[in-house]
Amino acid sequence: MKRPVEIVQDIIAASDFPHDEIFLDSIPKEKEHSINETQVLLTESDNGPNDYGNSDFISLMYGVYIQIFYSNAEDSGINIVQSEINLMKSFINNDWLIAQSKSHYIDPDTGQIIKNVTVQRIMTLSEIAISLLVFYLS
Repeated sequence: MKRPVEIVQDIIAASDFPHDEIFLDSIPKEKEHSINETQVLLTESDNGPNDYGNSDFISLMYGVYIQIFYSNAEDSGINIVQSEINLMKSFINNDWLIAQSKSHYIDPDTGQIIKNVTVQRIMTLSEIAISLLVFYLS
């Protein structure tokens, strides 16, 4: 099975969300000051047992913290609000919950607009077993 950040990366890539690059776990040093690109950073926020039955857990809660660093380029032309609505609908359509959506803020060093969103999904152990089977057969 893919890691939660990889699943979320696939959802973002398949959506119409305007981005230049998606990074998993951290942004490489050479890309940290790329203020004229819209970058998305994905990190795990939750990954552990969720529901219990018969003295054992039966599902896992996966969470991914999404940080969006919007481009400062004047020609980016991103409709931030509509893009974010469409992105959140993409997660809902893929069985993820929007657990938290923080307000936008401006990075004082780069001047970039930043948005933080946390998405979560509960998967039963049966769903995980099926996804592992599909992963290994493909």
